[in-house]
Amino acid sequence: MEIISIRKGFHADHSSTSYEFYAVEKPLTKSQRANVGRLSSRATPTGRRVSFIYHGDWSDLPNGWEPLMEKYYDVMYSESYEWWTLAMAFDADAAKIAEIEPYAFQGVEDLGVFVDAKRDRVVIMISCRLDAAQVLDDRYTEYEYRDEYDDMDEDEEDLKEAGDSLLELLAKNRECIKNGDYRLLYGIWQIYGYSQQDDEDEEEWEEMAPPDPGGMDDCPEEISDLLRAIKEES
Repeated sequence: MEIISIRKGFHADHSSTSYEFYAVEKPLTKSQRANVGRLSSRATPTGRRVSFIYHGDWSDLPNGWEPLMEKYYDVMYSESYEWWTLAMAFDADAAKIAEIEPYAFQGVEDLGVFVDAKRDRVVIMISCRLDAAQVLDDRYTEYEYRDEYDDMDEDEEDLKEAGDSLLELLAKNRECIKNGDYRLLYGIWQIYGYSQQDDEDEEEWEEMAPPDPGGMDDCPEEISDLLRAIKEES
């Protein structure tokens, strides 16, 4: 196991914490759903999706959200009193992990990009403030999933769409990162890293900056929309 950088939880006074998970690549088996369902009596996992909500500081997801991303799910978001965690996970070889590693950083108020690499799977977490009104709509509910599962009867509705535009937006950004487009991660650096530093630290932070992927002024809609929603609340 190699942990490049990780930040667990929020440092915030909150009354509740909510989680939404979605499996993009393939649905969970009945056995896997049973394992997830044991985490909360109020959770009802489908083939691809599960939700959790916990009220008060004394209650939260047992063992954290990370194990679920390592084993079952590909995208996740969590909100706790306007502090957000956005996560994307996929299988990756050492070369791909080495490309992603430089984009991990901890910026202002512990916000930034955190990367957890375990064997052949990588989990990318974005800790941020988010203007949810900009992304929680129906623009991203037509995301195409793998045709090989279209003939399954169980949880067929889950296979067609997530019904949650932020999950869909994360699924599209996950695909960009898988394909080597790191503009989302660089954009997070621009918001919470370099742009937040004093002028006297400019040279030091330029040395710490992740590789510039270029094309930041011409990002695809899924990247620019998510960055805009985060920047509005930064």
